[in-house]
Amino acid sequence: MSKRMLFGVLIYSGMLLLNNSAAWAQAGNDGVVTINGGRNAVLLRTPSQKSTPAASPSRGLVTIYSNLGKGNKVYSVFSGSGILGKNAGQMLPQSVANGFQPKADHTVTEIQVAGTYVQGNNSLIVSLNEDNGHKPGKALHTWHFTNLPRFGKCCRLQTAKVAAGIKIKKGKMYWVVLRPVPQFQDTYDVWADNIGGVQGAYSNNTGSGWNQQSLQTLGGFGVFGK
Repeated sequence: MSKRMLFGVLIYSGMLLLNNSAAWAQAGNDGVVTINGGRNAVLLRTPSQKSTPAASPSRGLVTIYSNLGKGNKVYSVFSGSGILGKNAGQMLPQSVANGFQPKADHTVTEIQVAGTYVQGNNSLIVSLNEDNGHKPGKALHTWHFTNLPRFGKCCRLQTAKVAAGIKIKKGKMYWVVLRPVPQFQDTYDVWADNIGGVQGAYSNNTGSGWNQQSLQTLGGFGVFGK
């Protein structure tokens, strides 16, 4: 190998190491590493052994859609999608939407999501949205959560409730959306993947509108109602 080629390899390797170190420094002080420019996060340490039981949906509700598990395996503690503000130290901001299609007409009264926290402001916005050309459309209802559990711990969920209910139609696509709170752009949250690797309709927004994506592993969530 020529000296020039060797020098080039060393420079390239150094750049990769620097990029990986930056990702580790930004979101990995407890073993969390970001990949794909922060769009995904993985845990490279032993997860917390302390388990918080997940809250059950209110009694009497039917499951409209759910990929949530049970016990201490409600959602993945090892991987998820980044929910990023534009100042979270990653390449781009990101909001994430997961789609579902009800098998009958229902009224949604509760939604549970596996939102977890890495760094920045510990907050999250959750919404239920209509479909707009295979991408999220108008928000039907919006909720604001704070004090999310740390990524790598299980199994506390955010439970969004709407007493009046939201009517949804059989066979239509709807989207559960997670995004940062607009005034807190340093947020790095993670929508923890579902425990079973279930795939489905996925869309993300990295600052220039919603993107229509192929099937991908969904975040942990459940939709309940009447």
